[in-house]
Amino acid sequence: MGERQWAIGAWQQVADGVHRLVAQPAAVNIGLVVGPDAALLVDTGSSPEQGAALRAAAGQVTDKPVTAAVITHDHFDHAFGLAGIRDVRTIGHESLEQTLRDPGVAEQARDLGFDAGTLAVPETLIAQADVEELGGSRVVEIVHIGIGHTRGDLIATVTDPGTEGFAGVIFAGDLIESAGAPYFGPDSSVDEWSWTLDRLYNLARPGTIIVPGHGDPVDRDFVREQRDAVDAVRMEFGRLFAEGVPEAEALQRGDWPFPAEHIARVVGAAYAELREAAERQPGAGDRPTLPLA
Repeated sequence: MGERQWAIGAWQQVADGVHRLVAQPAAVNIGLVVGPDAALLVDTGSSPEQGAALRAAAGQVTDKPVTAAVITHDHFDHAFGLAGIRDVRTIGHESLEQTLRDPGVAEQARDLGFDAGTLAVPETLIAQADVEELGGSRVVEIVHIGIGHTRGDLIATVTDPGTEGFAGVIFAGDLIESAGAPYFGPDSSVDEWSWTLDRLYNLARPGTIIVPGHGDPVDRDFVREQRDAVDAVRMEFGRLFAEGVPEAEALQRGDWPFPAEHIARVVGAAYAELREAAERQPGAGDRPTLPLA
């Protein structure tokens, strides 16, 4: 990963009691949700040391203790700081039990300058949904609405933003990016990502603020637009596969809505999904879905 700049930006208010800051490297959004009794962090930064610093930084905007931390997915800039956040309830998708122990994770940790043995897996691993109560009516709903950017994406929904009539805040992780085009990786699902964004769009309401993994907050219309672009990737892979374009030529011969470097690492996974689907020969009603919490 090379030499990186390490920094924590200033908190910016998203809604009443809801904040985000940008942490380097990777310009990742870190969320903070504050209730009458407690506070919750959304994502933890790129190292145990940065995770500890982020927890301490919560004291800049609240005197309430941080009692929980949610990991939206297993990538380094979101999950590697977890070990620095002690004595709180930590929550992630059940897939993190395996993915955060992958040999590739150890290599990433060494490249970032610390021992992979210091990394932590969330204590509470969920398959579908959980809830964290922060006092009063301030509740954070943590939901796996489907796979997309990774196999274990979670969103965190603030159901009581503190202002009458306000439509809420959703921390969406890297299911959505507004700093640039989303990145597809070998752990992404080309087939399912756009369907998961359908669910995110339907879960949001007019006025809901969606905080992406990277970039400024957006609205549900942005989610719909990015959903359409992500779905165009799915359709283009389907066309290439149907026309018999070899996997090795797909990136060059495809007509992509995003820069090629955002697609390159998912070509193998996309073709694997298409081969599996062709072998199953599913009917129109066979696509698996997850209910909303």
